[in-house]
Amino acid sequence: MGGISQTRLARAVRAMELATRPVPVDLQAALELRWQELPDHVKTPAQALGRRSTGCEGTHGVFPRCDLACTPCYHSREANRVRVDGPHTTAAVDAQMGLLRQQRGPGQHAQLIGGEVSLLSPEDHAAALEAMRRHQRKPMSMSHGDFDYDYLRALALATDGTPRFSHLSFAGHFDSMMFGRRGLRRVHDETELNPHRLAFCEMFRRLQREHGVGHYLAHNMTVTPRNLHQVSDVIRDCRGYGFRMFSFQPAAFIGNSARWKDDYREFSDDEVWKQRHGRWPARRATRGIERSRRHHLRADARRASRSFNICTPGGVPIAARRRGTERRTGWTTCPPRRDHPVGAGPRCSGRRCVSLGGGACGLESRMAGA
Repeated sequence: MGGISQTRLARAVRAMELATRPVPVDLQAALELRWQELPDHVKTPAQALGRRSTGCEGTHGVFPRCDLACTPCYHSREANRVRVDGPHTTAAVDAQMGLLRQQRGPGQHAQLIGGEVSLLSPEDHAAALEAMRRHQRKPMSMSHGDFDYDYLRALALATDGTPRFSHLSFAGHFDSMMFGRRGLRRVHDETELNPHRLAFCEMFRRLQREHGVGHYLAHNMTVTPRNLHQVSDVIRDCRGYGFRMFSFQPAAFIGNSARWKDDYREFSDDEVWKQRHGRWPARRATRGIERSRRHHLRADARRASRSFNICTPGGVPIAARRRGTERRTGWTTCPPRRDHPVGAGPRCSGRRCVSLGGGACGLESRMAGA
């Protein structure tokens, strides 16, 4: 009898030891494999891939349908003909997240991305997010933001009116190269979109105020020769709206060639990088920038973008120190705080973050505190 008790005790101690490890066993194996796969020249002290994260994730080709016309458009001409009903979407998301869970371990950030996510019904959208969470992903929905509060509320609440999610993460994509937005069919200047950016954030504040559902909001913007000079203006005008991160992505020759309206190689990624200061007071941009390179993996693989993060308390930019460069694999993250266990996910400690060009999901690029 004593032997059985000792066996049970040993199993309990072993289970407790595994449960309290800062890095789960399967995540540690995935991190080690990810590090081995990196080219030697990016295995720097600032590299977080293979050390803290296996990289940001996203759904691929699940629901490419969209109701805006963008230049450029990264979808094929047949994007709006692809099946996007609920059962198909949920099954495809479940399969993709299952594979990622198997290969990349638990606790990774993943975008629910394709075409326009709000074209899914609120129930189907919620089912896709729940599928991602079942596979221990941390989902963020990617949207053009042109939907109503009623849609957001139906997504966040169950049929009985109680919250089905305690927290929602969304990335809103707003730029003047997008056509067909309600109330603003054609945009001539980025400032014309500011009321829409603000309304997007206000919906989530209302949801939290009325139903207690928290949120994390990121802002994405495609950069072309036409709006390059407006990057700093967007940050200046919108940094207090409620976005926790801004991401500026140089356009690429990918997708529907009929939508390529500019020479996207007319400016270099260095030009986007130079916009980091813009009209910000220099004293407010003094430390903490993380810079990286990301290469597109499709038709325009030579077109690269650079990114940097700015950690800002209360939305005021304060960061400007280079961290490191990562060339091929495309993702780097800020060094973690010592008291944040690896694999538990980055924490923001009440600070806001700005990522310019690169950290698409907004969560992997989040500052872990300094």
